[in-house]
Amino acid sequence: MSKPNFAIASLSLGSCLYHSLPTKLEVAASLGYDGLEIFIPDFEAFVDEVRNGAHRQLFPKSFTLASLSTEALERECAKAIAAMADGLGLSLPLLQPIRNFENFRSEEELQAGLDGIERWLKLMEHFRCDLVLVCSNYVPGRPITEAYTFKMYLEAQVHAFTRLGNLAAGYNVRIGYEPLAWGTVIDNWEQVWEVVRRVDLPNVGIILDSFNSLGNQYADPGTASSVRVGQTLAGMVENLEKLSRTIPGDKIFIYQLADAVRPAQPVSDGPDAPRRMTWSRASRVFPCEPCEEELSIQNVSLDEPNPPSGYLGFLPVVQMTKLVQATGYAGWWSLEVFNKSLLEEDEGCTWRHGRRGIDGLNSLWEAISHEHPSLLEGELSESDESLGSFDATLDHVASVPRKALVRETVEEWQVQTELPIQ
Repeated sequence: MSKPNFAIASLSLGSCLYHSLPTKLEVAASLGYDGLEIFIPDFEAFVDEVRNGAHRQLFPKSFTLASLSTEALERECAKAIAAMADGLGLSLPLLQPIRNFENFRSEEELQAGLDGIERWLKLMEHFRCDLVLVCSNYVPGRPITEAYTFKMYLEAQVHAFTRLGNLAAGYNVRIGYEPLAWGTVIDNWEQVWEVVRRVDLPNVGIILDSFNSLGNQYADPGTASSVRVGQTLAGMVENLEKLSRTIPGDKIFIYQLADAVRPAQPVSDGPDAPRRMTWSRASRVFPCEPCEEELSIQNVSLDEPNPPSGYLGFLPVVQMTKLVQATGYAGWWSLEVFNKSLLEEDEGCTWRHGRRGIDGLNSLWEAISHEHPSLLEGELSESDESLGSFDATLDHVASVPRKALVRETVEEWQVQTELPIQ
């Protein structure tokens, strides 16, 4: 398995209120990233800055605002960002996010949604980017009723993404569908995969995000433990192994990464903000960030019901990443971290977050490539209050070859740590 290209979402380098898109490109390149996802609000802020006279060094001397329409200005700005990225040795693997592309109850509503997305499709060739992220959403009210069932809702999504895929194909653009952890109707990989599978277009695929998958199917910030009631690490690994057997690697269009810390106290749903949305915006961290306190693996017992993971975050990101790679996926690893720290105004904000991110990606790569034998598919997680022995975890792994692989890794771990296999 060759090392993947590393990217970071521009939003994860600081708020566009204080940090410009060109600055983020420079920081990403300096820290060794291979690419930068373009967050649409960052690009829109850049367009406004150009309109107000900034960043003229990125444009030809003949560039003038006076004769440009908004559409033409956006086109020239996309070209400028793409040229700057290219000069820095960066790719732009993704434009995101397209929101609210669901819950269509008429062809007129759907057409309005398609018209809105076409604005961005027209810019993709100028970004030199071929992938757009479309996410599921928090839908206010009661979108599912006795009269309008989940089956009908899903049928409408299949129709909508078929239309969108065909539209995007005319621009040589791929569409990646991502489930958000707080989606009202669509909130997990199985639902999104059902839509993608039924659409059956080569340019429509799934986007997997470790936070959005694990933050919904494993974690729940509304509980005292921050773990979903009734969920276990073993159960989550079983679900992820199902993912690895179900989705072909070439239908995963990008893999986004983030971990999260537990909230200081349980988070409740707000009138317009589901608890997972509130938690997501404030508490994501980069994968494999170290804890503030050094934890010795020598002192960890496999029989402890809630052993420490050794990481700042508590989601089983390492296990998910291994099983995403097991699909045959060979694409980007791209960071998408929201946190209240991104609102810091000082110039060092972009560097601090960028450094943490690239260090986390490198640590994750070391874990996945077995340079750290203590990091294994059934890795101990501080968040799993019901984890028993490793045999209990293995019993939930359906694949006999994978059981053998995990057992082999556990045995290697035993040699390294002198801990007994439970």
